[in-house]
Amino acid sequence: MATTTDEATKRISDELDVTLKLIDETQRKSVRAVIPGGVWLRAARGAWLLGEMDWASDLYRRAAPALLLDAQADGRRQGIYAPLAMHVLGAAWMSNDRELLEQVGLTIDESVKTLVQSLDITPEPLYGATLALTRIRVAWYLGRGDTIQKLMPDLDRAIRVLDRWGQWYWEGERDIHTYTVFKALLERKPDVVKSAIVKYDEYLGEQRATTPTITELVDEEFISFVATSQDIGVALPKLATTTVPGR
Repeated sequence: MATTTDEATKRISDELDVTLKLIDETQRKSVRAVIPGGVWLRAARGAWLLGEMDWASDLYRRAAPALLLDAQADGRRQGIYAPLAMHVLGAAWMSNDRELLEQVGLTIDESVKTLVQSLDITPEPLYGATLALTRIRVAWYLGRGDTIQKLMPDLDRAIRVLDRWGQWYWEGERDIHTYTVFKALLERKPDVVKSAIVKYDEYLGEQRATTPTITELVDEEFISFVATSQDIGVALPKLATTTVPGR
């Protein structure tokens, strides 16, 4: 979907207005009001889609710590730490606040270590794989390629021991695409990187509704992969997933 059309721009603007009104009304009710991280994230994505970069950065800066609270609480208790941590890292990266990115990255990495090592928790194979991938995500956003190299064998091992159900889930969800892109970028082979990015783009396209919402139109992790691919000289075809603000 092209977000440059008048109809799409109006739809995004309307959805963003509703989101910002929700934030404003909630804050006016109480100075102690807690805005859910997902609401801040939707607002940030909307501003980014409209090309309002300073505004988007500020909203992403608010989204990251709010999402981190969700990850540290519900994510740890409910076994969904990895997907929540992914959104935290993406928001912090998009905020262009390096200090914030370092803070949330280190917090997430330490939390993952605790989850893996805790005597009270014996992660089932799929959960263990998602946690291993989360540590690699942290290293990715912090620009620590050497750490990614060191951690990749742990993820490879976690994937190898997946049972049939775990393999089915792993191969059907986004994490396999994240993993494939990481492996491709480590190899630095343009054709391999291009193929991995295209398949990831196709997957994201399949997840979007016919009339996608703001939340569906922006994927911070994918944007970071495309940016790095272009930086190392990989010629990518036209992608269905938006990777340039204001377009």
